[in-house]
Formats: sequence, C-alpha cells, structure tokens
Amino acid sequence: MGKRRIEVRVPYTPHLGQKLCHVSPARFRILANGRRWGKTRFAVAEALRLALAAPVRGWFVAPTFPLSRETWTDFLKVCPPELIRDVHKGERSIALINGSLLEWRSGNDEMALRGAGLDFVIIDEAARLKQESWEALRPALSDRQGRAILISTPKGRNWFFDMFTRGQDPGQPDYASWQFPSNTNPYFPPEEWEVAQRDLPELVFRQEYMAEFLEDAASVFRNIEKCATGALAEPVAGRRYVLGVDLARLVDFTVLTVMDVEARQVVAWDRFNSVDWLIQKERIKNMASRYNQAMIVIDSTGVGDPILEDLRRAGLRVQGYKFTNESKTQLVEALMLAFEKEEIHFPPIGVLINELRAFEYEMLPGGTIRYQAPEGHHDDCVISLALAWWGVSMPRRTLSRVVTV
Repeated sequence: MGKRRIEVRVPYTPHLGQKLCHVSPARFRILANGRRWGKTRFAVAEALRLALAAPVRGWFVAPTFPLSRETWTDFLKVCPPELIRDVHKGERSIALINGSLLEWRSGNDEMALRGAGLDFVIIDEAARLKQESWEALRPALSDRQGRAILISTPKGRNWFFDMFTRGQDPGQPDYASWQFPSNTNPYFPPEEWEVAQRDLPELVFRQEYMAEFLEDAASVFRNIEKCATGALAEPVAGRRYVLGVDLARLVDFTVLTVMDVEARQVVAWDRFNSVDWLIQKERIKNMASRYNQAMIVIDSTGVGDPILEDLRRAGLRVQGYKFTNESKTQLVEALMLAFEKEEIHFPPIGVLINELRAFEYEMLPGGTIRYQAPEGHHDDCVISLALAWWGVSMPRRTLSRVVTV
C-alpha cells in the first residue's frame, strides 16, 4: 500500500526579501536584517520545509531560554496541527508525524550544546550569542553535513559580522548573507519608521532598524576618550556641586561621583563594597558636606528609600531617583547626549571607562530599550555618573518633579 499523501496549507506568504533567502542553496545562511523585517517567520518556515522534506533533527537556539519563546510560538502558529505527533512543552520539543524532531535550546551554556548530531540549527538573535556557543554548535553539523541559519539584527562587529562577511564573499559558496533594513518588509508601517527615527538615539536606529554593522556599536557611549580629561579637584568656595550616589551592599559597589555644576567636571569619586549601611551613610554625608553641601541625587529604589530619608533627617539636600525601565532609559539617554556633545568631563578612571565601554542596550519585544551592563559586569560607576549628570544638567524644578515619582 502506498504512503498516504497529506496536503496542508501553511499560513505564510513570504515577501520578496524572504523569497530570496528561501531559494538560496547555501549551507550557511546569515540574515542581518532590521527589526520586524520577518527574520523569525522566515526561519520558522524554512525549518518546517527542511523538517518535512525528510526525517531530521533540528535545533532552535537563542542566547537565553526565554528568548527562544518567539520561535517556539511562531512555529506552532505556522505548522499545521495535523503534522504534529507530540508537543513536549516542558522539554521544548516537537515531534512531527514523519519522524522529524525539533528542539529548542538555550545558547547560554556552550557545554550543553555539545554532543548532538544535527541536520540543521537555527540561531535566533545570533549577534547576541557568545562565539563559544557557535563554536560548540558547529561540530554538531559535521557528520550529517547539516545546515545553519543565523538570524539577527547586528550588534557591533563580532563573530556574527564575520559570518556575514563570509556570506558576501563569492569565493565561499557555502555561505550566503543578506542585509535588509526594516522598511524593506512591505508590511512594515511607514509611520513606525519615522517615529523610530525621531525617538531613538541615532546609533540605535541605525543598528536596530537600518541593520548597519557599526564600529563599537555594542557600547552605548561615544567620545569616551575625548571626555576623559581633567583631574580630581578640591572643593572651591562658592561653587555648586552635585553628588550622584548608586547604592549597593555586597555583590555590587556603592559609587559616589561629585560633579562641579559650572565646569561639568567630575571632581571627586569613590567606590566601595561590603560596607555596613551606617558607614556608607557617613561617607555620603562627609562627601556632600566637604563639597559645599552638594545636592545629592541618589538611587532611592528599594533599600535606597530609607537611606534617603536618613540623609534628609541629617539636614542634607537629597533628591531620590526611582528606577523603572522607563526612568533608567531617560537617565542613560541624557548621559549619552552629554557624551555625544562632549559636554561632560571626568578623570581617566580605569574602572569607570571600562564600564562605559561595556555598557549596552537590548531592544525588548515591544520596541522599548533596556540599558544594562553585560552579564557578569557592573554598571555602578555608570549609574552614579548618570545620576550626577542628571542633577547637573536638569533645572531644579524639573529635577524635583521627575525623580521623586
């Protein structure tokens, strides 16, 4: 008896750019395209095509397990239910009726990516995956001559950029790469392009929507070396100062940054951890008092709130800054603009410079930005500097209205 033929309809109509990527015979396909271009839907549809052509084992890999949720959800939307034999939500695996097995993995631990033999792998947000993870995955494709599809918006010029460059080289026919801005997707709203261009920092827009590989794009701040001038200085009678305080108790560091309001220069700086709260408060008091009763702008989120009240009861001038993703974005982008215009200056403090260079952003699914230090790094120096700059650059009435909500 012959095999039963099943005809199914897949709810996916590729646009022109996606079609170009589908028809490529290259073993390694790299898509460096803007946000909402349709990279994920392309990859899911291509995975389904490969999985239906023959019984295969394929992996979807993302930098973290939660980030793999989008390809998991998209696959279940695109794959007709009659083609699915089993769905294991806990293990994040799907078995198809023809014997193909698809699994979703986190790329966070490269050791967990070793050992499997794969017919294909799809890496989502590949530019944010560690190079070591790709190096662990690549041998899994060897014995079966497996394929790889890497999709991502760019993130500086890292290993993903190297893979993209190979795809542009006619001498490497196993590789093919494409670079499309978001608005080459015919379904991308034109007004959204204009709003994003207006509202986002230039570098963010160029990278996230125009899909440009920017030099040092992983770093949020430009002109760091140009602004790292001058030296710490003693207080001057009659001058106004602001003290930015980022609090920590054990793992992170408490950082104190004093800026001269008129010169817009960091004149005093301290960083410490594993210090009792009582001693921390004394250090803050002493620093503020020494610099002409400096206005203190302090992180008042969580444990910072009672410390703020203690400092106020001690007669100090204090403004609290409540951190949410939105308020942190405002704080960081104000500091970004200061660097862009070279309005801020500070001594070449090594740990501060390193944090500024490493500081990065992440575009969240809703289109908002989250600024943060890379995993395993600190951002205390950056936040302390940003709080000081906020106090220096914002008019007093605006400062009081914004930061005490």
